[in-house]
Amino acid sequence: MNALYLLIPTFIILLFLMPVVTEARITFNLQSKTGVLCIFVYGIKLFYWIYEINGKKILIKNKAGTKEMELDISGDDLLIFEYFGMQIKDKIRLKELFVFYNLGVGDAFESAMLGGFLNIAVLTFFTTLKSKKPTASLGIYDIISYNKSIFEIALKGKVSISLIDIAYSFLNSVILTWKTKSKEKHNMS
Repeated sequence: MNALYLLIPTFIILLFLMPVVTEARITFNLQSKTGVLCIFVYGIKLFYWIYEINGKKILIKNKAGTKEMELDISGDDLLIFEYFGMQIKDKIRLKELFVFYNLGVGDAFESAMLGGFLNIAVLTFFTTLKSKKPTASLGIYDIISYNKSIFEIALKGKVSISLIDIAYSFLNSVILTWKTKSKEKHNMS
């Protein structure tokens, strides 16, 4: 009976070490420079953001439009995300990645040529990715709009990563960001 209380820390440790399956869906419309980012964890919607790119700034809103945040692309706002991406990229296990796009430039010939070029570019990227992540499912779905001018692209990816890897990568990126900013302040003075 005394060993029964050890199940709680064992469960917590297993929870941190067990991989978390996360799905991200992102869309972007080049003409309106807007898009949507949706993140699901085990099929449950965690985040839903609508974003708009204005020059060197990204305006992010929630689905209801009640919360807004503005990020400066050229500033230090994205520095922590850059470090976090560098830290976490080797820890992520890619399960699937699908690219969807709707493309048209108003002329049938030019639309077909541009669609073929884009397919070749994506398939070349997929070939490189498949050599590094051989178990990933990759796919491309295209729609060529021959008589209208449109460019919409969407990505759907599913990855798995453990919570301990996320926490370690985030903590490390916060430390690197803090060191970079303190070094820049020291160099300015």
